[in-house]
Amino acid sequence: MDLNLRLLKALEAVAEEGSMTRAAGRLMMTQQAVSGQIRQLERVAGTPLVRRRSSGVELTAAGQIFVKQGRELLTATTAMVAEARLVGSGLSGRLRIAFKAQSTAHFLPDVEASLRRVAPDVEVEPLAVHTLPDELDALVAGTADAAFLWLPIGDDRRFVTHRLLDEPRWVALPPGHHLASRSSLRVSDLVCEPIVGPRDGMPEAVVKFWFIDPRPDGSRAVYGPQGRTPEECLHLVAAGRGSWIAPASTAAYFPYPRLVWLPLEDAAPLQLALIWRRDSVNPLLDLLLEESRRVTRPTPV
Repeated sequence: MDLNLRLLKALEAVAEEGSMTRAAGRLMMTQQAVSGQIRQLERVAGTPLVRRRSSGVELTAAGQIFVKQGRELLTATTAMVAEARLVGSGLSGRLRIAFKAQSTAHFLPDVEASLRRVAPDVEVEPLAVHTLPDELDALVAGTADAAFLWLPIGDDRRFVTHRLLDEPRWVALPPGHHLASRSSLRVSDLVCEPIVGPRDGMPEAVVKFWFIDPRPDGSRAVYGPQGRTPEECLHLVAAGRGSWIAPASTAAYFPYPRLVWLPLEDAAPLQLALIWRRDSVNPLLDLLLEESRRVTRPTPV
């Protein structure tokens, strides 16, 4: 049986993207090449692994088995290579990682623990920051080697980005808000609703993405007071000065008294990425990326 790991990676990408085209873009291959790899894997399996639908591609029952156990195999292989590389090279040094606690509390401690396991001589230094400009400034100044942050970051070619996970958006509503009894919200529910959040020092395109401006119907978002930190944004919401759109992880991290958090159903998800300077030569960054991807890898359905 000729089972190439590249074939498993192709099937994993197709499963996660739900599309041959998007999987091809992610793998930097042609769609025909990805389709060919899936067919090759199906010949190994002796059964179809995907079904093509008008809405995209979905896994068969056999495909789900291949993705689930294939991920375990890929994870084990990555760990084996990383550990062997470290043993052989004696890698040591320091990794300074900029992060927002509310965005990374659900996975960053596991990433650090995994790094300590596979590279006990590597020192990890966390650097807590509050805003996108803070993170980018730390990378530019050299006080951080890498950063976990939300995309987009604007048209800044000084950095390389590696997407790790997607999260839905949630909305924090003021006490007694007329929408608070809902189980979820749509973007159209926020018409004329002032939205608080950081704006100073951020590219205009980034601000518009977070504030969902313009709205799907072409209307403009209403900009409320600025809050530079999550704590400031939550205070503004609690004071009745607007609502705040934030990632689901932030909603879980800040169960602020008297406020109501509701999921925003029809908004584009937020993407968390690991980034570093394009000119960086720190050999530990690839290891950080490997362990971050392993920890944040989605559970197969």
